[in-house]
Amino acid sequence: MINFKNIYSSWLKDQVRNDCQIKLVENQKLGGLAKCYKNIFNGEPFYEAWTEKSARRAIDEYVDTNATIWTPEMKGEVIGFLIATDTIPEDQEKYITEDQNRMRYIEEIGVLKEYRGQNIASELVRKEIINSLQDDKTLLGYRTNAMRYFKKDRKESFESAVERVQKEDREKRKNGERIIVPELTIEEKQDFINQYISLLETRPDLDSSDSSKLFRGIGLRLGYSNNNGNYAWQEDPTGAMNDRIFPVIDLQKSGYTKTCYNKVGQR
Repeated sequence: MINFKNIYSSWLKDQVRNDCQIKLVENQKLGGLAKCYKNIFNGEPFYEAWTEKSARRAIDEYVDTNATIWTPEMKGEVIGFLIATDTIPEDQEKYITEDQNRMRYIEEIGVLKEYRGQNIASELVRKEIINSLQDDKTLLGYRTNAMRYFKKDRKESFESAVERVQKEDREKRKNGERIIVPELTIEEKQDFINQYISLLETRPDLDSSDSSKLFRGIGLRLGYSNNNGNYAWQEDPTGAMNDRIFPVIDLQKSGYTKTCYNKVGQR
């Protein structure tokens, strides 16, 4: 695990440290960013259907709203991105129960498959943490997908059921088999998500979200938006039954705030 106190040194692995340049996106690079955006979201595990034209429209919308866009480049080619904003999307505002004035919201993060495993995504997060703290933002929020719903056998615990189902799902994906998600009521879904997030407190290895694994892996302590004991979630508007949950990272609890301000001499 990366030492979270070492926020002013690069987290890139040695193999790419000299060649990978992390910078705020430049206008002349927006076309390359659109191509990268399309390739990442059309590949695994998303399998979406972007074109360079539709990706460029999405990116232009971020630019128009003054989003912060970090891009890593290798030999002048854009190979990933982190897009962050001070404004939580309108359709998600009601699900975030923390102080939104103190929050930087990470909209998107991704790295091309061939460049993964070199801490490039981690380095993008490091850059954005410093940027956020310097703007007096002490919370990072993002969205992810809940693990798919399932119905467990009466004889097994919820924890053992999660282990079993995740193992079965990996095998099905490997073999190209369809994964069937059962229909549940709103109340059943809420109970499932409450149990699942509570389980992650002691078994973070069972988190199926790549984004959450990334943030945990760089020493960040994840919390989740919670309203009167129920974790906040949003039904998937696409109908694909990947309902969204909302992790929130308190940078003060993670130890970053004091480190950052002491280093730059602002406080």
